[in-house]
Amino acid sequence: MTLRRNALVVGGAGGIGAACCAALAADWTPIVVDRDADAAGRVAAETGGRAYRLDVGDVAAIESCIATIEHECGDIDGLVFAAGVIPPAQGPAQVDAPVWDAILDINARGAHAVSRLVGLRMASRERGSIVMIASLAGMMPTPHLAYGPSKAAMINLAGALAVYLGRQGVRVNAVSPGPVRTPVIEASYARGERDPAVMARQTALGRVISPGELAGPIAFLLADAAAAITGTNLVVDAGASATLGWNLFGGVETVLAGLQPQR
Repeated sequence: MTLRRNALVVGGAGGIGAACCAALAADWTPIVVDRDADAAGRVAAETGGRAYRLDVGDVAAIESCIATIEHECGDIDGLVFAAGVIPPAQGPAQVDAPVWDAILDINARGAHAVSRLVGLRMASRERGSIVMIASLAGMMPTPHLAYGPSKAAMINLAGALAVYLGRQGVRVNAVSPGPVRTPVIEASYARGERDPAVMARQTALGRVISPGELAGPIAFLLADAAAAITGTNLVVDAGASATLGWNLFGGVETVLAGLQPQR
């Protein structure tokens, strides 16, 4: 009988994190960690996992939380870092030092603190896999002056840790989503800050992806089937990055319409 392994999902109470817990539940025991303890408890109950409260902005609390989890649940063999702050578009007038720090504290500093501590524990056992949820915004300039750099830091961090921990049997990868219809983004649509139709038009598939479509690739990267994959940044964006050059010609729909045969 194969023992179920523990997958720690930080930011697992909603959106992409909750979708990951659901996708992992068949083969892993999800350990749902979130600052929203009630929501984490609901996801854990739905997926047969365990729930713990943690605010990754509180770096001092991370080590004790991880130690408690391993004491009560056993070794952590998989880690998904899905916690993050997604602000509206912000430029130089809005992003002063406190705003910058607040975003970087969660998205970059929190990712480093969690993955470092969990990664070192994995390395001591010579096994484990880590996936960090970055963003397409970390790969190109966007209107998000602080959010984009925080995700770029995460992508770079994943690659560096992959090399530092690889000889100890630990794999580290990043996944960079494009537009995903998470509850946070849905709320942004409702406030008029973004337009899902505009986002959909800028993808090769002509649509925005769901959290569940992102959870599948993440679960794959954690699994033994991806044993030779480390230090990579997997883009899951419905082809949004492939269409960037098309915007110079009027956008995907304009180009495609111009190529339709005449009747």
